[in-house]
Amino acid sequence: MSSIQDLGRFGLAQFGVPYSGAMDRYAVAQVNFILRNPKDAAVLEMTGIGPEMVFESETRIVFAGAEVEALLNGKGIKYGQVIEIQPDDHLVVKKIKKGQWAYMGIQGGFESETIAGSKSWYGSITPRTKITKGDSVCYLSEENRFYPPVETKAKIRSDWFRNSKIQVYPGPEWELLPKLLHNRILNKSFTISDMINRMAYQLEEVIAHDMEPILTSPVYPGTIQLTPSGKLIVLMRDAQVTGGYPRILQVENASLNVLTQKRTGEKITFNIS
Repeated sequence: MSSIQDLGRFGLAQFGVPYSGAMDRYAVAQVNFILRNPKDAAVLEMTGIGPEMVFESETRIVFAGAEVEALLNGKGIKYGQVIEIQPDDHLVVKKIKKGQWAYMGIQGGFESETIAGSKSWYGSITPRTKITKGDSVCYLSEENRFYPPVETKAKIRSDWFRNSKIQVYPGPEWELLPKLLHNRILNKSFTISDMINRMAYQLEEVIAHDMEPILTSPVYPGTIQLTPSGKLIVLMRDAQVTGGYPRILQVENASLNVLTQKRTGEKITFNIS
């Protein structure tokens, strides 16, 4: 599940092309700021078990997002710290300890095919969708790209995504629900199910209703759909651009980054902004 991602691919929704991009944009902003990269520089996104890699030339890296257990030449590395890399250095990302999606930024960003203005990997749009054994991923370490790190004592914190309250806005079909269901949804804790991926997160609890399906309409990352069976589905970065389920809520941008870091079994509540 490791892939190259940036901030996404925009302006092509009318052709059915998803936005894609990093699940947690806040983490991407953090690593690129610390490394003095362009804000849309491509990063390595990981979940579950990360990759094992060998570097061919000097560079700098930093981890953000989910906390990882990682070893550089057999020694543990610190979260959010700029790490100097030398040729033949060996890095193993053993597992993710807290959170769901981890990010490794690299000096200057990763080099990958730019398609429709983005380096984000997505099936049927880019040649690759995930990193596999034996792959090579390019980065530049030429002198004109090897900037010094930020001259501050900035630190990346990992506790920001522990918040369980998700800020939302009413969706287009919210008012079609009776007030009783409004209160039930806003006063209930929902559990992240095991059906989570880059397309959507499904919640376990059921909200019984008698809403009619809607005509296929635009949806966005963060749109919360209510299925006929009463399940809530939160659309994520690789979601389709249209859908036929009622769009009852829309997750606020910053809270979407928090939600992406939730793991199966964790609880969340919704709060209308």
